[in-house]
Amino acid sequence: MSTPKWNSIILDSNPSDSRILKNLLHAYCPQVKVQAEVAEVAEAVSSIQLLEPNLVFCNVTLQNGNSFEVLDQLEQYNGNLIFLASDEKCAIKAFRYNAFDYLLKPVTSEILIDVMERLEVRAHQLDQRMEAPEDPGPKKKFATIILNAAGVQHVVHISDIIHLEGDGNYSTVHLSGGDKILVSKPLKYFEDVLPARHFFRVHQSHIVNLANVKSVQNGDAQVINLSNGNVSPLARRKKDQFLSWLARQ
Repeated sequence: MSTPKWNSIILDSNPSDSRILKNLLHAYCPQVKVQAEVAEVAEAVSSIQLLEPNLVFCNVTLQNGNSFEVLDQLEQYNGNLIFLASDEKCAIKAFRYNAFDYLLKPVTSEILIDVMERLEVRAHQLDQRMEAPEDPGPKKKFATIILNAAGVQHVVHISDIIHLEGDGNYSTVHLSGGDKILVSKPLKYFEDVLPARHFFRVHQSHIVNLANVKSVQNGDAQVINLSNGNVSPLARRKKDQFLSWLARQ
């Protein structure tokens, strides 16, 4: 049996609705594994942090709050979000949280198959983007990026970036030579602008530069040792993709 591509958690205040969704996924979307069904905010936060799912089905209403409160407490979640609700009043807010889709209950098998097929297409497109070869044209100078910090514009060679560490809406850029620049940009910004062939988001709070990866340490806590002596955690759900990415370089 093939390994499920999507490890998911269902957030729903109604155990009956949660069970119906789980049964539909089991019957019609075998590529999805439901790791947990959660009904309240604190348990949702801890479950996502522990299990690191790459897909969360978020019913807007939870027993003692809502899914937006869960995401706010996580600060950053790098997986995919599919919201579910009985009406459309929270749809705009859901898409502000980077929801992949917003489904109205009751969710049918046809709707679920459709949304998972579209999610598969997007995942494939992102994989192709990561694997795309660089322009084989004439060799160019190192690309640069401008980092705005405390009123100063720093012109930084991308090749000098060792790794980046995110903390909410801020990111610390670690450079060769030991310099660090704190920038008021979330890690997602750098994930989008840095070349995917050389930079990989190994954890919800860390992006590393391939050129500065010295080793990958296995064990209870999987970490990446970097050339500047720092270490970066490697999320379990990212391990296989990261090692595959390294092998292609």
